[in-house]
Amino acid sequence: MRKLLVGLLLLAACKQGKSNDAPPPPPGASDGGAATVATTDAATRLPTGQVLLPAAQPVPAPPPGLPPLPTDHAPTADEVSLGHLLFFDARLAADGTTACASCHDPHNGFSGDEPHSQTAAGRPNLRRTPALVNLAWHRELGWDGRGADRTSFLDSHAAGQLGHPLEIGLGRLLGSATYRAYFDRAAGGRDRLTTAKAALWAFVSTRYSGAAPWDRYEAGATDAVSPEVVEGYKLVNGKAQCATCHAPPLYTDLAYHRLGLIASPDEGRGRVEPTQAGAFKTPTLRGAVARRPLFHDGSAATLEDAVAWHLAGGRGQGADPSVVDRALPEIPLTPEEKAALNAFVRALSPAPDAAAVAAPALPDDVPGAVP
Repeated sequence: MRKLLVGLLLLAACKQGKSNDAPPPPPGASDGGAATVATTDAATRLPTGQVLLPAAQPVPAPPPGLPPLPTDHAPTADEVSLGHLLFFDARLAADGTTACASCHDPHNGFSGDEPHSQTAAGRPNLRRTPALVNLAWHRELGWDGRGADRTSFLDSHAAGQLGHPLEIGLGRLLGSATYRAYFDRAAGGRDRLTTAKAALWAFVSTRYSGAAPWDRYEAGATDAVSPEVVEGYKLVNGKAQCATCHAPPLYTDLAYHRLGLIASPDEGRGRVEPTQAGAFKTPTLRGAVARRPLFHDGSAATLEDAVAWHLAGGRGQGADPSVVDRALPEIPLTPEEKAALNAFVRALSPAPDAAAVAAPALPDDVPGAVP
């Protein structure tokens, strides 16, 4: 009996030792299938088939000064984390060098820094790249608002800007086990193309512009701005009539107005609604200091130029007054009033946030590509 008991113990120990061997890779881990995801903040040795991912950062919260978020805006931390990677990864594009961030430059307020950027295919864009800030409140995307359906807009936008459909670029990235792990973590039961679109929207719709000096003043910090800025606010909501279109707290009415610009003829909203030819969406004044140049055609080199053009009633560039929106009348201001108006608009821009514009460390295991 004693010999039998010893034999059984030895057999159990042998089986236990075998169970501690590294398990085989999970099905599909080496052929583009799912990879086991391990989320941790510390580097550790993982069994074959597992991918170490950093913990996703919390979903950014709207900073002070902005209105409550729409009830249907509910990105997850894992979506934002994946979207951050995709937004900066030029390997999505046909040329391998053009990322979303190439045109929507984070250092330029997530907007274009030239009148006409180029697509991955080398074609010039019709308009300056718009700013991707406070999009959570937008129901229509683009200067002309053609992006009423975000999913279809992203399909056409990616195909035009990246040089091929989004799914082709994703096919390249999904050769990476790291990317597959990010996708699986964010998927929530969705396919990978749907997950990619949700992730990109989650990232761009959480690029907020708030917590500016004026917001601190409105919250009670009376020393956050100068008396000149306060006078500028009064002008915006009074004599200068800026708030007619640049309505607080977003400082845009999200509507379309005919500007009368003729230096670069463009149908604008007329491409969606023929009766609004020449109209463009009102850009937000929030974060305007970071954006150069301004307007959909980049025709205003500085913030001061843009303000002066509006005060002149949109009649610059030889525009016909009959085509200018009635919300844009000519308004004469004294030099002191103009200075106060510009000071207020500047007070709507927060201090630069290095973390908000930082490029992530991209996965380095994409086959045949170097990040």
